[in-house]
Amino acid sequence: MAKSYEFYEQIAKKYDEMYEDITWNVHHEIIRRILEMVVAEHSSVMDLGAGTGRWTIYFAKAGMEVTAVEPSKAMIDVMKEKIPDDLLKKINFVQSTAEDMNFSDKFDLVNAQGDVLSYLDDPDEGLKRIHKALKNGGIFAGTVDSKYFFIKDLSRRGEFKQIDAIERNPVIFIGDPAEKRTFKTRLFTSKTLSKILEDHKFKVLEISGIILFGPYEESLHSKFNEIVENEMKYMKDPLLVDQAMHLHFIAKK
Repeated sequence: MAKSYEFYEQIAKKYDEMYEDITWNVHHEIIRRILEMVVAEHSSVMDLGAGTGRWTIYFAKAGMEVTAVEPSKAMIDVMKEKIPDDLLKKINFVQSTAEDMNFSDKFDLVNAQGDVLSYLDDPDEGLKRIHKALKNGGIFAGTVDSKYFFIKDLSRRGEFKQIDAIERNPVIFIGDPAEKRTFKTRLFTSKTLSKILEDHKFKVLEISGIILFGPYEESLHSKFNEIVENEMKYMKDPLLVDQAMHLHFIAKK
């Protein structure tokens, strides 16, 4: 079993193509619209778990002061290849895990998309460092893997022993089982997500469900905007949030 960043170190060059089907594009567009409201109010951003730079580039193009924190050197290398020279010099790159980074009262926003909180080896230490990195009143936003989405998926496959295991300990191994390259992800409900954030001195502002009704057939590209609008219409419905593929949170220091 690898650590999450060790897995991504191995697949960095094909990472982007893994997340470009219609379901992921809907996911990205919803996150973009959520962040658009946050970006307008903040100037200094840490993109935590920056990966190959989707959101780092987005923030830099919006004129933000961006620090990209990513533990995988290979992912950082791919990211740098994608970034235009005029933006590259405006971005601070830091190779580090959340648990090892050391910033104090520096950022208006810590952006942790891509389920960073689910992947932390030591969530308590990671959240402590994130809280420390934010300015007072700063925003912490990101996604986590949803417990009930995984249970729904396992139920469809009849893997009931695995569901029992998740109920005892809400973690599951993901990655590439065929290549024996997997890592642990921590699963959350809206309730457990709120609790861990509040336990680490964050005030939870909202939790939304991202991809409530997918995955979507590739033939539906012509209805992309309608799908996005429909997802956003229901993403805060308390009866539906926990059924989503991912939970998105916005919290305040």
